[in-house]
Formats: sequence, structure tokens, C-alpha cells
Amino acid sequence: MKMLLTLLLIVLGTRTSGAQQSAAESADIVLLVDGSDVLGERTFPSVKSFIYRMIGNLPVGPKRYHIALVQYSDDIHSEFQLDTFRAKNLMLNHIKKNFAYRGGALRTGNALQKVHETFFSEPTSRRDRNRVLVVVTSGLSEDNVDEPAEILRNDGIKIIAVGIQEASPEELQSMATHHFYYKLRMPRDLSMFSQNMSKIIEDSIQTDINVGIADLVFIVDEGLSKPKFEDMKKFLQDTISSLDVNEKCIRIGLVTYSTEPRVVSLLKTETNKSEILQKIRNLSSRPGKANTGAAISATKRNVFTESAGSRKTQAVEQIAILITHRPSEDNVSDVAHDLRKAGVTVFAIGVEGANVTQLSQIASHPKPQQQYVTKLQAFSELQYQTIIFSKKILNEIQYQLYVQAGRRHHIKTGCVDTEEADIYFLVDGSTSIQPADFQDMKSFLKEVITMFSVGADKVRFGVVQYSDKIQMPLPVPLDEYSNTNDLKKAIDNIRQIFGDTHTGKALTFMQPLFKKAQEQRSGKVPCYLIVLTDGQAQDDVKIHAESLRKEKVKVYAIGVKEAVKTQLVEIAGEESKVFYVHEFDSLKDIKNDFVSEICSEGACKDVKADIMFLVDSSGSITTENFVKMKSFMMELVNKSEIGSDQVHVGVVQFSGTSKEEFQLTKYSTKSDIISAIEIMSPLGQNTLTGDALKFVSNYFKPTKGARASVRKILILITDGEAQDEVKTPAMALREDGISVFAVGVFGANKTQLEEISGKPQLVFYVENFDILKQLESEILFGICNPFALDCKRIERLDVVFVIDGSGSIDSTEYDSMKDFMIALVKKSDVCREQVQFGAVKYAATPQTFFDLNKYDTKSAIIEAIQNDQSIGGDTYTAAAIGHSESLFTRQHGSRRDMGVPQILIVITDGVSHDAIQLNDTARRLRDNGITIYAVGIEGAKTDELLGMAGSQDKYFYVNTFGGLQNLSVPISDDLCAQSKSECNIEADVVFLIDGSNSIGDKNFAIMKNFLKELLNQIDPAGYVNIGIAQYSDKYKKELDLHPFQNRSELKGQIDNIILIQGQQTLIGSALKNVKQFFSSTRRKRSPKTRDILLVITDGESHDDVREPAESLRKADVDIYAVGVGEMNESELLQIAGSSDRKYTVENFNKLLDIKKRLTEDFCKEDRGDWSCWADIVMGFDISSQKQGDRLFHRQVQLENYLPVILKTLTDLKTVRCNTRTKIQFIVALSVNNTDTPVSSEFQFKTEKIMSSLKDVVIKSPSHFDVNFLQALWETFPKKSDTEKRSKVIIVFSDGLDDDIEMLEQKSDELREKGLNALITVVLEGASDFEEFEFIEFGKGFEYRTRITIGMTNIADRLSQYVINTAVKKCCCTLCTCVAKDGPSGQRGKRGLEVRISLHHLIWIFNLKNMGQTSSETFKFWAQQTTGSLVLGKQECPIHPTELVFALDVSQDTTRQAFERMREIAISIVNETKIRESNCPVGARVAVVSYSSTVHYLIRFSDAYNKNQLVQEIKNISYTRSSEGRDIGSAMRFVARNTFKRTLQGANVRKVAVFFSNGQSEDALSIHTAVLEFSALDIVPAVIALNNVPKVNRAFEMDASGQFQIVNIRQERDYKPLLQALQLCTLCYDECKPRAACQPGRPRPSQASVDAAFILDSSRTMSHVEFEKVKDFLSSVLDNFDISPQPMVGALGDRVAIVSHAPPDFRHSTQKSPVKTEFDFVTYNTKQLMKRHIKESVQQLNGVSAVGHAIQWTIDNLFPRASNARKHKAIIVISAGETSQWDKETLKNASLKAKCQGYALFVLSLGHAYDKQLEELASLPLEHHLLQLGRIHRPEYKYVVRFLKGCLHLLRNGIDSYPPENLKTRCSRISFPKGKRYM
Repeated sequence: MKMLLTLLLIVLGTRTSGAQQSAAESADIVLLVDGSDVLGERTFPSVKSFIYRMIGNLPVGPKRYHIALVQYSDDIHSEFQLDTFRAKNLMLNHIKKNFAYRGGALRTGNALQKVHETFFSEPTSRRDRNRVLVVVTSGLSEDNVDEPAEILRNDGIKIIAVGIQEASPEELQSMATHHFYYKLRMPRDLSMFSQNMSKIIEDSIQTDINVGIADLVFIVDEGLSKPKFEDMKKFLQDTISSLDVNEKCIRIGLVTYSTEPRVVSLLKTETNKSEILQKIRNLSSRPGKANTGAAISATKRNVFTESAGSRKTQAVEQIAILITHRPSEDNVSDVAHDLRKAGVTVFAIGVEGANVTQLSQIASHPKPQQQYVTKLQAFSELQYQTIIFSKKILNEIQYQLYVQAGRRHHIKTGCVDTEEADIYFLVDGSTSIQPADFQDMKSFLKEVITMFSVGADKVRFGVVQYSDKIQMPLPVPLDEYSNTNDLKKAIDNIRQIFGDTHTGKALTFMQPLFKKAQEQRSGKVPCYLIVLTDGQAQDDVKIHAESLRKEKVKVYAIGVKEAVKTQLVEIAGEESKVFYVHEFDSLKDIKNDFVSEICSEGACKDVKADIMFLVDSSGSITTENFVKMKSFMMELVNKSEIGSDQVHVGVVQFSGTSKEEFQLTKYSTKSDIISAIEIMSPLGQNTLTGDALKFVSNYFKPTKGARASVRKILILITDGEAQDEVKTPAMALREDGISVFAVGVFGANKTQLEEISGKPQLVFYVENFDILKQLESEILFGICNPFALDCKRIERLDVVFVIDGSGSIDSTEYDSMKDFMIALVKKSDVCREQVQFGAVKYAATPQTFFDLNKYDTKSAIIEAIQNDQSIGGDTYTAAAIGHSESLFTRQHGSRRDMGVPQILIVITDGVSHDAIQLNDTARRLRDNGITIYAVGIEGAKTDELLGMAGSQDKYFYVNTFGGLQNLSVPISDDLCAQSKSECNIEADVVFLIDGSNSIGDKNFAIMKNFLKELLNQIDPAGYVNIGIAQYSDKYKKELDLHPFQNRSELKGQIDNIILIQGQQTLIGSALKNVKQFFSSTRRKRSPKTRDILLVITDGESHDDVREPAESLRKADVDIYAVGVGEMNESELLQIAGSSDRKYTVENFNKLLDIKKRLTEDFCKEDRGDWSCWADIVMGFDISSQKQGDRLFHRQVQLENYLPVILKTLTDLKTVRCNTRTKIQFIVALSVNNTDTPVSSEFQFKTEKIMSSLKDVVIKSPSHFDVNFLQALWETFPKKSDTEKRSKVIIVFSDGLDDDIEMLEQKSDELREKGLNALITVVLEGASDFEEFEFIEFGKGFEYRTRITIGMTNIADRLSQYVINTAVKKCCCTLCTCVAKDGPSGQRGKRGLEVRISLHHLIWIFNLKNMGQTSSETFKFWAQQTTGSLVLGKQECPIHPTELVFALDVSQDTTRQAFERMREIAISIVNETKIRESNCPVGARVAVVSYSSTVHYLIRFSDAYNKNQLVQEIKNISYTRSSEGRDIGSAMRFVARNTFKRTLQGANVRKVAVFFSNGQSEDALSIHTAVLEFSALDIVPAVIALNNVPKVNRAFEMDASGQFQIVNIRQERDYKPLLQALQLCTLCYDECKPRAACQPGRPRPSQASVDAAFILDSSRTMSHVEFEKVKDFLSSVLDNFDISPQPMVGALGDRVAIVSHAPPDFRHSTQKSPVKTEFDFVTYNTKQLMKRHIKESVQQLNGVSAVGHAIQWTIDNLFPRASNARKHKAIIVISAGETSQWDKETLKNASLKAKCQGYALFVLSLGHAYDKQLEELASLPLEHHLLQLGRIHRPEYKYVVRFLKGCLHLLRNGIDSYPPENLKTRCSRISFPKGKRYM
């Protein structure tokens, strides 16, 4: 039905618009069938049957498919034309009777050409119909097919190529459109394949190679006049019509707005072009305000979401296009920031009065090739923007697909040449910068540093933060952090300092820092200062910046938001060093431009290049644009290093002809070249780009001035489509080593530009000639740093030179040898961790020149070589090689045992005098894993060279010493391939390789070799498992995950893999199958173990890849995708999930070009950034120490364990909430009792923290008191820069030194202020440490575990507590279950792993946090050793649960009823996750039976697994009691006893399921039980086999919907009736409650209450207890619905508080016995009451006078308040026995209150129990009297919940006031008037 409706809409849309029919509806299809001798007459019937079956399955008709059939061999023969048959049966009849084999030579190319001329030229074929050619061939064509096939494809014809027998897969691929080529193994396979052809043809019609994939949403201001609105609608229609709109390609969303936004179309609903066009036609203008911000917000919230059809998680580009004509009337900056932050690229089109500033705030930051803001003067101009905007959209999609990741890698490669630099960031930390913006700024800093080689002798970074002050100590000193990871941590640790913006003062501060840096490195290293600010400086900047520049500091200025352009220029000194963005989130968009600007100096330093400009000057280029083109060329020349030995430039113009302007050698100065360009004039005529490419190719030959061994660059600039073929001449240029940059404006054909350049990264496609200027820096950087380079630096080798210093070599020749060696050293990344060099000199005898470990800097090695002299003598090369072997030992610096490749380079010029030993000696070294390069000059013998090297590719020979300079490049390139970056990852790596027919055996062998080369890059010591699978249209596991320790064995297994072949490429199916490697049931070795999948393919998948790829990523598998040949880049991106993990190469031979980049990416990639922090403050309380002692005096264990503890805490880098979140831990010390101050700066480096404690001398003993805790708290910064920063205090103590109650109160206070954990460690010689647990919190389930300094696992224990705290804070999870690592060993045993089901949030518990709500809790799978969390599957229960079943065995329970109860209990258990270990996951179960008494059947402590538990329940036998049923007593027993020793915690759920076979008589007992259950947070449920009205009545007090009564009576199928019990009780999720559970039942109307609290404020109560009672009072107020109008209204509760007794009150005086804190009409909100309690209620410290207080309350407080409520309650809080003289008054006053209808509730505090309180409280006492000891948070929360239930009973009249048994007595008593008080 849905399909019919869709079809109807399409038809209606077609009729309305007159648009062409959809792709699948109309097509001209030509079937070109091989009838040659190669096919043979015997095979022809199979082909004939294939054609017959295929046509039979196609929708043939006048308005559907038109079909022509052509047979070919050496020529073509038309069987029938497109219009011959209109009916399918006529075609089939012709095939059956007339389609006969013809024979002849196989000339497919000729057939393609003839078919194009005959069938696809107008008027034969209409271009408004889709056109498809199906080619069936049996072998390799005798003529060329490439060119005619390309002409067909360029004309828009889709080619499907089907091959059988000897058909070549490569030829099929070269003919076909995209991936539509199929190689069948046997002719008989055609029969089955015919069934697929209908779908294949339909898919080919809908495929366009040039169309990308995107989710595109238009946001349109509809507050327009009708004519203008029509202009805008036409623009929308035309733009959308030009796009490939369908579910798999471009999806369209539409939001319109004026005052309110309106979602017209969601991404998931409008995937049909005709439907969205119809919706646009139906739009009408809507007047109203221009609330653009609201529209943007609604778009993000409602359209760019997965539920609305967004494919962001599948790596699909997200694009929004805003169209408005007026300024917005609401804020746009913040909402646009949020939209961009969500990964949406935003274009803004402003017409007429639109505000350009607002448009800039909304739109994405411009790129060199893309502008995101368009401003038009009138709506009529929109019609000219359709084509431009279609190209902009395509440009954006393709930039993300092809360019973005490649450009980042390209820039990083170029920055390798910036080998040494000192770079300071000067960052603005003023108040105008919001915390989120400050985080964006820090992210920018971190991204910048990752682009450089960081090290003490490489690039150093420092960060200084300023406002009106400078942050001291410096957050990131220049000389402190020598690796990228530590730098990023240090930057993350920067806290914003706030204040005003004094940039000038900060610039002055930088001068001595740079002076110190220059002194440290002898002034030889370039210095950079990057100033980042968001506002106008409040002081002068110019003078201070100039001073820095005079000191040779290069200053860059980056401005954000309100930064002033003129000041930025004054800071930087020139505009080219100024960068500006509107928002902080746009900083990431300028990172590449900014970094390439800095790195250009190093990259372009010694560049030698021949650059030819090929300039289009055809008639389409105006004079104005020709001038802009010349300016662009002149600027590039001006920025290049022109010189005879540097850059040469030549220019050729072209149009219909080509014209030389000047050759490469004509000019050698910038001024001459610029002058020659300036006088150029355009040619006019047409655009023959192909001819021009052929013409210019001659200028890269020596005859035209080109040089050998220099880079050759062609820069093409054009504005139009080539009118001739460009691919072949461009390919010829590239094959000659010429890099082609193709620059085109939108009039050019982008596909042609890509064919010319060969790389999307070298195509610059811009809107107009004005943008050319913005390309200059990027193109210049590309010239200096060629894209082809995969290896820019030799890394991680041990290289030993063996240098011939014999007498046959003179000093000049020896210098040539030294230059050769220095060239190799310069190409290397020299340091202890990367490349080391050693050298042996020899003549007659060898001598060690320097060992591998002697020099660790490039400059030192170069200096040593430069100062060397030859030694003279004969040439004994074998002896020298033998001597060099000693250098390849650990003693001399070799790292062979660490897997570092060992290289020996022998340089000699003559015959060796010990040649007889040469081969054996060299072989011995090679057998020991040393690779030998043999370099011979002049007299060296080639056989000796080959004997040393052992292979042809490792020996080199030149005729002269001067020729050595030409060897440095090939040898360094080979060394690059030999070298490998450090890759000590712990990972499970799976290779998923394409084995389909299109690969072929030759390419399959190349692919296997590529895998082996990748393995060479991985260090086997890194604990890597390797798995391999192969796929085509089938899947085969080749190698299960296997430990990678024997490289040769693994390579052998790879060699044995055989191509499986297959007709199709089913990547999606393969991804589903390969998931088995990474299944959750497989045990990971540790949370550090990464799951990595490398997919290699050479074609587009024939099935969907999106969902299986996304499923793998959700399982935390990192996918890297490599595409070979012409790939569907969008699909490759969807597989990888990120452009950073997508790689493409032209052919299989180019795979090795990406080896370095690929292994570097998955070996070094840092998955996710720190977005969560834990601050740890450590304090030391050692009361036994005295003045002059060291901190560790008599604390040997503390001194020994502290470094281990610190390292364990700060090394927790693998802890994460999910794949994108990591937690960083930093530590500060709080030591205030020493002679010299100890730094309280937060640090992550153990050594720095420990050094601050070294030699510290105690000034006075420390004391663990309230002030000590406060000092620890004050160590934390006052302002937090993020909500996701947890605070932890760890105290090392020898005992408490203050009143425990005062310390407990302080602990509570700190927790309320934001402290997340307080943990103590017992030191040696400690006393009174048992009371530590009263002040501790944050230790989770181990809250009773005492941590002592002598524990062997103390570091792990403390780290786990901190992990739990951080995870709770950052991930909204309540703790982590810990798996213990296995013992260490050669390989190590696997530790126990715990997998936690979804929502079983491992969580922090402490007796003091029982009140913590679970609204913080998210749902996670948790798997933790050092702490990783991954998403998982929902189970029941969601939270850890204690579950009790109570079986009714009272006297009327029959055997049948009992067995039914038991059966239901088993059914519930079977549907429940049962806890089977100590980890709090699932439910523990206990079972009791009851009548009027209760008996245990199964206890919690029995801890059965599910099978055992079910069996135990089955074994419970029927035993009927003789007693009656008392469910209330049973409930109270279960609450007080069964749940007494259960798991405690904020989110532990306690559930009791009672079975009842009938009524229980004692209603009071049931109500009391329900009160206690509610107060103890136990959820009851009753499964009733008969009616239970009293239970129903009692359960009405529950408002949560979790108290359940399930009446099953005699229902046979009880399971449907248990669903509510399952969903709303057993499986209840407090984080995400189901709507069906809210609320549980309609609540009866609630009568209001006047409640007076009488607070004991006498001296009987301690101050600490009094403060806790105040907290309790504030909490109790939440049980009331406070009246908003207490004086006049009759609705709502009213509350009053009085305290007793004032210090001067005595019973004999007239003074008031109470102080009225506030009466019933004082406040009308809880907040005001709570504030009064907190700020104004003070302890009176008088004597206790409860009776007088009650008497005063009923005589004065209640009568004074008009509009009395229906119910009156007095709540007495008593701390002990009242005064003796008050007891009689208490007796009379309480009786009077009861008789007058007051409900008296009593809360008694203290250990002493006052019997008179029983007379004071109302009846029943179980509902009105609570006796407590000391007030602890758990206890008063219990009371709060208990009172809530009591109030419910009061409001609903459950209890009577006065009760019936008191009414008679009350009627006989006359009460005297109360005593009058002053």
C-alpha cells in the first residue's frame, strides 16, 4: 500500500510539474552481445538464454524500458532497434526464432563506437530518458575499449559489463560505469545471473559517479511577499532538481520559519525528489517575526538527529543552508555555534536586508576553496545562484570525502621539515571568554601541537595565560614537556584565570622567556609567538610586539569574536600573519592554514623546482579576470625562492592554440618574472586544454630548460570546460613525474580537473577569480611538500656507516662521501628513540669512528662527520665489515632486541684486499638481521658490491664521487621504507581482504605482500593478535586471531592464502561476518586492547555497508578502509566512519605508498580526547612529628609507596566512559606545616610531585582537625572550568585530632560543596583510626575496607576509588566493577574479566550518599580493569536488585494454589538476570514463607546461580500452616530482617513480592508495613490469587507506580498479567521511567494540612546534632504542598516552626516557652522556609519544656491563623527527657491536643528512650512515634520518607483524630485555658 501511495505521489508530482519521470521508470537499454569466434557456437545458446530471461524480467513498455538488441564480433549487427518492438512478447519471440550466432573477430572497442553512433545519438535516443548499455563479452578485445567506453560514459550512458569465459576483469572494469562490471566463471552461471539484471540496471540508472552523499537541510525565512517567495521557491526547486536525491545519496530536509519554526520535511521522510518538490510547491509565505535563532535551534533538535533520518553516525556529511532577507530578532550566535559543534556545515544566503554580521556568525568559517556566506541585493538574483550553489554543495561533499584528511596528513608531513623551533602560545584567559570557549581554545592548541615533531631537541612548546595578570607558575613551561602526550595533558590542566585583557603587558612578559629560550639553543632555532585573544586590549600592544620582532621572534595573532583587526595587525606586524574567526569553535577550521603558514618556511627552505604555469586565456575570460589570474601568478612567484639553484618559472598561455610566454631558464629573478607576467595579454578563442597539456609537456624537457633531479610542477588555471580529451595527455605528464595542480573556477568541469591532476587534493575548484588569492599559501605549500611523499623522514633505525678512508681517495672526494652521509643524516629523525648513527672508518685496519649511542642530535653527528679526515692506506673492506658487527650490540647502543631494524652502509671506491673473506663476512651480518647497503665509486667492483649487499636492490654504483649526490635520494627513500615508527600497541588486528574476481591473482599477490609489509611495521612485543578473512560474494575466515610473535610464521600463513573469487563484492555481508572476531563473548586481554579492522577493496559493494559498519564501530572497533582504483569514496567513508581512516590508491602497485601513513595512524592514533578530569588533593597528617623532622620521618612505608601511588593515579590514561571520552587524573599536595612552602600546583608527573617533597622539613606537627580538612578543600580552584571535573581528597593520617562529630559535620559540608570523595590511608603508628569511616565517603562497596599504608595493593585500591568517583561524575555512572589482572609472565595470564549488562551501572556507594538520586545514571555496558566502558544490551533488572519472594502458606492455601505461586516465582526468576558473583549485577533472591509467622526457605547469602536457584525453588515442598494470614506482619518482618543485611547503595533496588491467597484481617498492620516499606525504600508487590481489598487500600499511598497488586485469580495464562510487574517494578529504570508507569494509579484528592514543628533547641542537644536536625527539617518540607496564599487561601499546606525553650524560660515565669521561628502565614514557598532554617534558626540552649511548648502551640499558634486547614498536625522533635517540672504539663497538653483533633507525631533523638513519649504521640504508635539514635544522613532520610507516608495517611483519613478509644475520655474532661505568656 505504501508503495502504491508513493507511486501515486510521483505521478501526481510529474503531472503538476511536467518534470521528467523518475530514473527507474523510463530508459533506453541497448544489449550489446558477443557473437564472436572467441565465444563459440556451443556457448552462444547460454548467452541467448541469458538475454531471453533478462528481457523477461524487465518492465518493457512505451513509458518504461525501450530495448534494442545488437550482436557484435568484427562489426555490429542490429537484431532490433529501440522502437522496433513495444511489447515484450514480440521481442522474446524474435530472440527465440531469429537470434542466431554469427561468428567473427572480437572487436569490442569498434562495437562500442558503432553503438554510440547508431543508438545513442539524437533523435534515435532521447536525452530526457535514462540510457543504459549492457555489454556481454567472452574475451579480451582485439582493439582498445578504453576511449570509446569513456566517450559513452561522458555522454551520460551507463555501461554494465558482463564477462564470461576468458573475459578480462581489468577490461570489464575499464568499460563499466563505476562498479557495474561482473565476471562469471562459467557460461552456465549466466542463467542464475539473469535474475539480478533488473536490479542492476535500476541501480546503474540511479548511480552517478560525481554525486556525493549528504544530509541537506534548508532553513527558509517565509516572512516574504508572494512574488519574492515564489523566487525563493524556484531557487529551492531548481537546486534540489540538480541534486541526486534518494535514500542512499542526498536526503533533503526543510524547515520554514517566521515567528515560529515549522518542520516541513524530515531527512528520513523525503528521500524522493518529486515528493519534496511537491511540498515546496505547496509552500506559502507566512508573516511574522524573523526568529532565525529559534529556527536554527529547531533544526538541530528536530531534523539533524538519527531518529529524524540523519546519517551522521554513518559519516555522511551534514549540511544546512539558511536563506533569509532580514536581520534576526533573536540570538543566532549561540544556537549556530551549537549546530556547527554538532558537525553541521552551515551555508548562509542573505538577500536584501539580511544582516551580514549575523550571517557570518551563523555560517561555517570560510576555507580557501569555499565561501559559506552569500549576499544578494534582490530575490531575482537567486535564479543565477542555482548552478553555483549546486557546485558549492558538491564541492563541500567532495572536500570532506577526498581532501580533508589528506590535507591534514600532507601538512603534518610538511611540518617534518620544521625540525627545530621554540613556539609559545600566549592565550587570553580574561572573563569575556566563556568556559566552553576556553575549552575550544585548548582543543585548538592541542590540535596544533600534534602537527609537529615535539621533543627537547626538536619543536618545543610553551603556553602562557594572561588577563590583567599572568598565570604563575607558567601552565606549560617551554622546556618541561618533551612529548606530545604530556604536552596535551599539561594544556588540559590549564585553568582559566579570568580578569581584564592586558595584552601589551603580556607581550612584555614574553621577552625574557624568549631570551632564555634563545640562550638555551644558542640562537640557532626559530622562535614563534602565537597570540590568541577574543577582545580589545586595554593597553598598548604595538611597542611591545615590535620589541619581540626585533629579537627575531615571529609573531602571529589569532583573533576571535570582538578582537580588533587593527590591534591584531599591530601584534603580528603584517596582515599575512593575522587570522580571525567569528567563534571559538571555528578555530579548528583555520588550524591547517595557520600551521602550514608556520611550516612553509621549513618546507620551502631548500626547494628546487621547475614550475610551469599553463594559463587559459580563451574568450570566456574577461579582461578583469585575466588581470586577477596574472596577480595570482605574480603572488606565487613573489612568495617562492627564485634563483638559479632554486625555483625556475615558465609560462604558457592557451585557448584554441598554445603560446609560449617564456621558458624556465629565461628569467632568474622575481622582478623579471613578474614583469613578464604583467605584460601578458589574452588570446581569446576556444578551450583546447588537451592540446595545451601536450604542448606544455615539452617544457619539462632539457631542451626547453628543465633540470634533472628537481621537482617538476605544472599549475593549470582555467575557467571553462575543455573541448578536447584531457585524460591521456595529463596522464603522460604525471607518468613523467610532473605534479599537476588544476585550478578552475565554477565554469570549469571538475571531473576534467580531477582527470588532469590525478589527485583530488591537487584540484582547486573555486566560485570566482577573487578567491584565487586565498589559494596562494596552500598551493605554495603543496609545491614545497609534494603529495606523493609517504616517507618524509627516516625513523627508528640503527645505521652504521663503514667509510673507506684509504689512500686512493683524496680530500675532495672524501668531502663528497661526507656530503653523501650528511644528506642521509639530514633526512633522518635523529634522537635516542628514533634514528641512531654510528660509523667505522677503515683502510688497512678498521677503527670505530663513533658508536650508535654517542650522539643523540643531528647537529652533533653532522659536526663529527664534517670534522673527519681520511686515514690513508690500503682497502680491507671485509675486516671493516667484521669490525662493524661489534657496533650492533646493546653495549654500543644497538636496539636490535627492541625490534629496531639494523642497517650497515658500506662506502668504498676500490677493490678490497681481503675480498676472499668479504662474502662470508657480509653473509654472517645479514644472517644476523643486518641489512647491508653497498655503495661503490669508480674502481669498486660490482661483484664485490653485490656480494656485500646480497641482492641487486641493495647495491649502488656511480662512476664519480660527484655522482654520490644523486644516490642520497634513492637510498634515503629505501631506508624510509626499511624504517618503522614505534608501534608497541596492544591490539587485535583483523585484515578483511577483497577476494572477488576483479582482483586477479597478480593483484592478490601484491595485496598479500602489502599485508606482510604492514606486519614489518608492528613490534611483536606489543602484544598484537592478527586475524585474516577474505570476502567476495562469499566469506572465508583465513586465520583466527593469533598471537603475533613469530613474524616469519605469520607471513608464511599469508602466502598460503588463495584467492576465493566471486562474481560480486559483498562488503556489507563481510562486515557482518567479521564481527565474530570482535564478539563480546571473546575475552579481551585488557581494556587497553584495541580492536582494529583493516578493510581492503577494489570496487563498490553490491550490498549495503552502512549498518554493519556502524554496528562494528558501536562495538568499539576502529575500522580503516583502503580503496584501490576508482572507488565510491562515500561508501569507503561510510565503512571507515571518518575521513582520517579512509585511504585510496590508484592501483595495487601503489599500496606501499600508504604503508607508513596507515601504520602510523593505527599505531599512534589517540582515540578520543580528554573530556573529563579528576583533581586529587593529597594531605599528610602525622601528629607524632616534631620540628626539624623530614616529612617521611618514621614513615618508611609512606616514602616507599607514595611514588607508586602517584604513578598509578596519574597513569590512568585508558579509563573512558565510551569510545570518545577519557579521564585525566592530576594531583596536588596540601602541606602547610613545613619550613619551605610545598607547591600546591596540580600535576600529572610523578617525578615533579615527589621532587617538591624532597628534603622538606617539618615546622610543626599536623593535626587532623576541621581546619586541616578546610585547607585541603581550599587547594582546589575556586571556579571549575567544567562540570565534568571530580574532586577527591586523600589523607595519609596517623589518627583523628578533633571531635568526631565536628569532623563528620565538616565532611558533610565539603561533600555538599562539591567534594566527590574523601578517602583516608592509615599510616604507621596510627591510633583511633577506627573512626575514619565516619568521615569517609566515595569508596563504593568497600566503604568498610580500611586502607593502610602497608597494603601491597594500596595503589590499585586507591586508583580504583578515584576511577569510580570520576566515572560517576563524568559518565553519570555510579561505579565500576573491577577485574583483576592476571599474574605477569612471559605472555601473562589473562585476568578475570567482568562484563556488566546495560544499566547495571557499577556505582559508588557510601552510607552517607544513600540519598543520591539515580537521575544521574546513564546506561552502559561496563568492562573495567583500568576502566573502559562500552555500550551494551538491556537486561532486567536495570539496577542491582535484592528480590524477596514470600509464599503464602496460611491455613486456607491449597496445594494447587501453592504450586501456582511456586510456578509464578520460577517464571519471574527465569526472566530475571540473577547475580552470580560479588559484582553487583542483576538480582539476588531470597524466599520466605508466611502465615502469621515467617520462615526462611532460601537466603540471600546462599548466592545460587540461576539454574541452581530455579532448582531450589522447585524443591520447596508444600507445607500448609494452621495459622491465619497476616501479610502486614510478614511484610514488616521482611523489611526489618530479610533486607537487613543486603547490599547497600544509592541505586540498589529492594523488591519484595508477596503471594496472597486471600484477605488479611489486620488493616493497621498492613498500613504500618507499607509505611516502613516506603521509608526503607523497599518496593512491595502482591500477587493475589483472591481479592485483597485492605492491601489495595494501603497501597494507595504509593505515588511512584511501583507498588503493584496483580490479581491473577484463576487465570490460566498469568504471564500477560505480570507485564506491569516486570516493567514497572522488577525492571524499573529510574533513569528512564516508562510512561506507562507514571503514575501508578489515580491519587485521591488530597486534603491540606496545618503542620507545626516543635523543635527541641535546648542544651540537651549537641551543636552538631542540632545542625543535622536543621538539615532534616529542610528535607521534610519537601513532603508538603505549600500554599501560595497562606493568609487568604484555603488550599495548600501551611507550616510553622517553634523552638523551645529560651535560656531565660522557667515554668514559674510569664515568659514564652518557645521562640517562633515562623508561623503559618509567614512564608508561601519552601525555598523561603529553607533559607530561614539555614540562616536564622539558632540553638537556644535553654532547658527542655516540651509540654509547655505544645500547650503554647495549641493555644496561640493555631488559633491565630485564619482559614484553618482540615487536618492539624504537631510534629515534636525531642532530644531527650523533658524537665521534671514540665512532665505534668506535657501529659495534659498532649491529651488536650489529641482530644481537639491534632495528630501528634514524635521524633525522639538520642540513645535514652523516654517512656512518656508513648503517651505524647497519637495512636497507633507505629504511625506516630519514631525513636532514633544519633542523626546520620541515612537515618534522617528514612524519617523523611516515613513522615511522607504518615502525612498521606493523615490527609486521607486512614487514622482517626481523636481515635475512637479516646473520644469517650475526651468528652468527660474539661481542659483549663492555657497559661498566658508574655
